[in-house]
Amino acid sequence: MNKILARGGVEFLAVFIGIILSLYVDENRDYRAVQDKNIKNLRSLGNELDQRISYIDKKISQYERDINVGEYVIDNWKKIDFGRIDSLTKNDRGIILTLKAYRAINLPISVYNSLNSDGSIGLLENDSIKILIDNLYEVFPSHIVDGVENERVLYHSFNKYIIEKHPMILDRNISKANASEYKNFFNDNIALGYTKEKTQLRKFIHRLIITYREELQILRQKINLITMDNK
Repeated sequence: MNKILARGGVEFLAVFIGIILSLYVDENRDYRAVQDKNIKNLRSLGNELDQRISYIDKKISQYERDINVGEYVIDNWKKIDFGRIDSLTKNDRGIILTLKAYRAINLPISVYNSLNSDGSIGLLENDSIKILIDNLYEVFPSHIVDGVENERVLYHSFNKYIIEKHPMILDRNISKANASEYKNFFNDNIALGYTKEKTQLRKFIHRLIITYREELQILRQKINLITMDNK
């Protein structure tokens, strides 16, 4: 009888251990699957960060160009060298459009939207990475959007003023035929005020996107470390 009980106990123990091992294997397989998916998602997000960095680099160059034009105009108001203006605005917006318009900023976001909508961002194990992702996709861009929106509002106001007070000004090359119209514009102190305000706002946005680029680079480096360790 004792032998039967002992044998039954051994068999039960063997079955129990088998069940535990099976559960462990299944759990480990599921955990590994989640890890593999996280690494794949981080690589996709890293590629989008590269796109964002490249996009921001272009915007930084555009803002630097616009700021340089604005500073020249402010420093030389009422004594503008039209030849210098042509040189500064060559291969891009004309002088009036440069002074009054704004640069839209539309960051690449499709990968993040996809991962966020299906809950993949929440499954990431590294909390510091999740915090950085939230900051660089939700929080920080909202400040950039606010800055661009302020410049857009100023654009409409400046444009309305130009239409009312300088209707003959067109965004084209300055020539002898229209030089007097441009001289009148560059002697208008209200137009100067708008130009100063636009330039200061552009400097603020420029500093903002430079800082944003630095933060993007930090996140990119962290993702690189994680994905490289899991090759």
